[in-house]
Amino acid sequence: MTKFVFPLLCLPLCAMLCSNHKEQSEPSAKPVEISRGLVGKSASTADFSTSTAEISGSTADFLGTPSPVSAPADTIAKTATEQRMERLGFVDIQRIDPSIQVSLMYTRADNFTGRVLYTDLHRAYLHPEAAQALKKAQAELKRLRPDLSLKVYDAARPMSVQQRMYNVVKGTSKSIYVSNPKNGGGLHNYGLAVDLTLCDAKGDTLHMGTVIDYLGKLAHVKGEQQRMAEGQLSQTAISNRKLLRRVMAAGGFKVLSTEWWHFNLHTRAEAKARYKVIP
Repeated sequence: MTKFVFPLLCLPLCAMLCSNHKEQSEPSAKPVEISRGLVGKSASTADFSTSTAEISGSTADFLGTPSPVSAPADTIAKTATEQRMERLGFVDIQRIDPSIQVSLMYTRADNFTGRVLYTDLHRAYLHPEAAQALKKAQAELKRLRPDLSLKVYDAARPMSVQQRMYNVVKGTSKSIYVSNPKNGGGLHNYGLAVDLTLCDAKGDTLHMGTVIDYLGKLAHVKGEQQRMAEGQLSQTAISNRKLLRRVMAAGGFKVLSTEWWHFNLHTRAEAKARYKVIP
């Protein structure tokens, strides 16, 4: 009988060792706090609220006729404005296509106003129709140039921000570049317009002849060939602009004639008839 004593004693001991190893190897269930930095140069970190918004059933009433959108759980807290955008039915572009890069220019002061306009909006939102159209444009770009990506600088814009923006140019020659809120604003205010450019895998933008938000004739689409002949625009810049217009057209967008970076999904008349502005 003694030859069975060692195996019988080892069984409880092995069970204890296995149990201890399991307890040590299992990860802790303690939640991890994540801090979010603003995207782009001159960016600073920002504090965010901790609650996550669920999209309400009133989406179709506010936006027109889109289907309700449910947002997946997010480990990065959303701001009050971002929660409100989602309650209204707008969608985060990077939820639709994570490969699209985002660097909202109005979260920084390096824009034509010289001031920060988005104090608590750091995600790029669009109407669901526009977000899906942008996804198509990105797919076309990846088909043509797998090494490149769309990079979004502005998307859905609250009308309250539009008013502050218009106040900067009101009464100046630059007022033609900013939609007057009294006239219903622009398509950004419906989540149906996007400002963007092309970038490489590192996020470095391609040469387009001017920076985004340049208010002047060099940013106009009309007359590009003439300005190249005059040495004001390079062939590289025009080719890059044409590539951007080509892929955006594949998604159903049309370029704004005075801004090579601005693309609308619908006309202003269609937006006024079918959609509502963002307060």
